[in-house]
Amino acid sequence: MKKSIVLSLLFLLFSIPSIHAEGVIITPQEETQWLRHLMPLPHEIKLQQKIILKPADVSVVVRKNASDIERFAAIELENLFKSKTGIVPVGKSFSIIIGTADQNGKLNGKPVKNFERIHTLPNSDQAYIIQAFNDNALILTALNGKGVYYAAVTLCQLLEPFMTSDKVTIPLANVLDWPDMEERGLWNFSDPQKFIPWLSSLKLNYGKMVKTKIHTVEKGEKNHATIDKKLMLNARLMAFNYMPFIMHFNFLHSYGLFRAYPELAGVGESALAGRYFAHKTGSQHRAPCTSQPLFTEILNEWMTDIAAQGADEVSCWLSERPVQCGCDECTAVGQFILEARACVNAWHETRKTYPNFIIRLFISTTTNERYHQVWAETPVEVKFERCCANWIERVPHLPRDLLVNPLFDHYAAEGRWIASYDVPLGAYGRVDTPEYMIPSSSAHRIRNFIDQLINRKYQGAYGMLAWDNFAKESYDFNINALAEWSWNINGRTEKEFATAWATRAGYADPDAVSEWSEIMGPIEFDVYDSEFPVCYSWGQATQMVNERTRPVLGEGQFRYYTSPEDFNAKIEACNIALEISQQFGNPYLANETAVVRSYVKLAQAIYLIADQVAIDDLSTLDSQKNLRAKIDMLKDAGKENVSAITTWRSALGPEPWHHRVYDAIQGTESTVSDISQIIEGKYFY
Repeated sequence: MKKSIVLSLLFLLFSIPSIHAEGVIITPQEETQWLRHLMPLPHEIKLQQKIILKPADVSVVVRKNASDIERFAAIELENLFKSKTGIVPVGKSFSIIIGTADQNGKLNGKPVKNFERIHTLPNSDQAYIIQAFNDNALILTALNGKGVYYAAVTLCQLLEPFMTSDKVTIPLANVLDWPDMEERGLWNFSDPQKFIPWLSSLKLNYGKMVKTKIHTVEKGEKNHATIDKKLMLNARLMAFNYMPFIMHFNFLHSYGLFRAYPELAGVGESALAGRYFAHKTGSQHRAPCTSQPLFTEILNEWMTDIAAQGADEVSCWLSERPVQCGCDECTAVGQFILEARACVNAWHETRKTYPNFIIRLFISTTTNERYHQVWAETPVEVKFERCCANWIERVPHLPRDLLVNPLFDHYAAEGRWIASYDVPLGAYGRVDTPEYMIPSSSAHRIRNFIDQLINRKYQGAYGMLAWDNFAKESYDFNINALAEWSWNINGRTEKEFATAWATRAGYADPDAVSEWSEIMGPIEFDVYDSEFPVCYSWGQATQMVNERTRPVLGEGQFRYYTSPEDFNAKIEACNIALEISQQFGNPYLANETAVVRSYVKLAQAIYLIADQVAIDDLSTLDSQKNLRAKIDMLKDAGKENVSAITTWRSALGPEPWHHRVYDAIQGTESTVSDISQIIEGKYFY
C-alpha cells in the first residue's frame, strides 16, 4: 500500500509539466510595475498574460542558418537562464524562438502578425517584434540581426527580475519597437571590455575606439594604423558600432608627422591651434599644411589599413580649434576646407579597393569656419559629427535656451547624416569645459537636449565621459537617460524615467527617487546649464566683482534666476530633496543634493556682493557692515561647497582622486578668497 502511494505521488509530480502552463492575467497595476524594469521603454508594448514555468521547461531556439549576431542574441538569453536558474534552457513546454523573419513574414514557419509594419518604421534595421504564439512560444524577430539582438535585450530585462532556480515567469508580451535616433552612445570610455556590454544592455550602440593606433610616421615608408579588430567584431555581435578614428590633425605631430616631413608643418603662428578652456597649459598643437598631396596620401594609407582590418567606417577628426596654416596655398582656400578635401580625396582612393567603406568628418570644437563650402562640396555619403558647439548654437529663450545652427540644421532636414557629441552628461555648460568632477543627475536636462536634436533631424547623440575613475558610477543616471530618450523620446516622462532607473538600480522606494528627481532635475539644469564651471575656474565671478559690473539675472552664471528670491526658493527645494534622499540606503543622491545646494548658495552670495559693489558707494559704515555680512555668507557657502564635494567623492573611494575633483575644490576656494581679498582690500576700513 505504501509503495503504491509513493508511486502515485511520483507520477503526479513528474506529470506536471509546469507550475502554471496556462496564461495568467496581468493586471494593469502589475504591468506598470513590470515595465519599470525596462530601459529604454519600448514604443509599443503590451503585457496581458504571463506563464510561470520550471526553468527546465523552457527552450531557446534559433532559426536555421542564423547569422552570428542572431546566435549571440540566443546566447545572451541562455546565459541569463544559466546565471539565474543554473539550467540550460532546452525544455519542451515553452519555446523562445529567435531569428530574422523570411520574406513572407514567418519565423520557423510561424507567421508574425503585422510584420509588414516593421518596414515602415524609423531606423527599421534596428526595429524588432516580440510576439506571443499560442501560449507556448515567444517569437523574437526583426529585419536583420541588430533588431533580433535588441529583442533579446528587451526580453532579458523582462525576465531577469522574476527568475529563480525554481521558476521563471514569462510575460506573453507583444512588442513593436524601434529607435528614434540611429546612433546613441558615448564619445569615450576607458574600459571597453566592461562598457560595451553594459551600454549594449541599454540599447546604446556607439563608442569611440580608444585603441585606434596611428603608427609613428617614418619618411619614405608606408604609413600604418592598427585597430582593435577583435573587440570591434565582438561589439558587432551586440549591435554596437565601435568606431575607429584618425586623431585631430593638429595632434598628428605626436606621431612624428613633422619630424618625418617638416614641409607638412603648418606655417606661422596662425597654425597653432590654441587650447580648450579645460587645457589651460601644454602644447598648443600645430595644424598641418593640408594643401599638399602628400598629406592626402598619408590619410589614404591609414584609411586603407583600417578598412583592411574589417572596419566599415572611420571618423576623421579635423583640427579642433580655429587655426590656419599660413602658406599661400592654404590661406587662399581655408584650413578646414582643405582638411575636409584631403579626407574626401583619401577616401575616394580607399574606395577603389574597399567600395563600401565610409568616412565621417568630425567637425570639432569651437570652429565655425567656411563650413558652408565644406557642406556644399562633400559627397552625401560622408557623415558629419559635431562637438563642443553648444555655445555657438545657443539662442537665449525661456524657459530653456534653444540650440540652433541654421546651416547644419538645413542639411539635417534634407536627410544628411549628422551626430552631436554634446549630450550634457556632466556638470558643465559646454562640453569643451569638463573641468570639474562633481555629481550631476538631471533627467530634465538630458531629455531637453535630445528632444532638440531629434527635432533638428540629427541622427546620432553621444555624451562625453570626462574622466575614467568612477565614470560609470558618476554618470549612470544620465547615461540611462541618454539611452531612454535617444531610443524613445515620447515614451516616459522625466518622473517615470527616474522611477524606472531607481527600480533597476535596486532602490527600496523608487517613487521617492522619482520625487527627488522632479525637484533636483530642474535645479541641476539651472545650475549647470549656465556659465558653469568657467564662472569659477576662469575667474569670471571674481572679475565681475573687481570691475564693479552689475550682475544681470537671466544671464551668465545667473541664467536661470529670474529674481533675487529665486535663490532661496531653490535652496529650500534642495533642503526638501535632501530630506527625501537621506532616507535612501545609498548616500549618493543625498551627497549630490548637498553639492548642488552649495553651488546655489555660492551663486546667491556672489550675486548679492556683486550687486551691492556695483551700485553702492560703500562709503558708509552701514553699507560696509552689510557687505561684511555678505562676505561672511560667501565664505560659509564656500566651506559648505568644499565639504559637500569632499563628502561625495570620499563616499566613492579614498584619495588620491582625479585632478578634476581637486580643480572643483580649488575653483571654489580661489573664487571665495579672491573676491574676499578684493572687497576687504579696496572697500573696508
